[in-house]
Amino acid sequence: MNRQMRRLVEREERRQKKQGKDARQRRADRAVPTRGSKRPGVERPPFHTRIGIFLREVRTELARVSWPTRRQLVNFTVVTLVTSVVLTLVIFGLDVALKQIVLYLLGGIQGG
Repeated sequence: MNRQMRRLVEREERRQKKQGKDARQRRADRAVPTRGSKRPGVERPPFHTRIGIFLREVRTELARVSWPTRRQLVNFTVVTLVTSVVLTLVIFGLDVALKQIVLYLLGGIQGG
């Protein structure tokens, strides 16, 4: 460890001593409980109750969603299908063109 790093470490240790806790204790204080740990005084409801609560919340959230009208849905579907077809044709055309260019270049090398 170089001099500058040593000074930084010493300064940090002095600062922690002033606060009355060493670094390990501070980390332990900030530690997040593990997944399996139980919170004191908090009882989880049974699994089937939690599933029921979840499904009720899902239904409530879906009721808040702004669903498209039938006309909007048809328009969005048509736009999606047309865009897919156009992009497929563009990629197909590029593939054929690049294939011809590569075959021309390789044919020139082999034939020469």
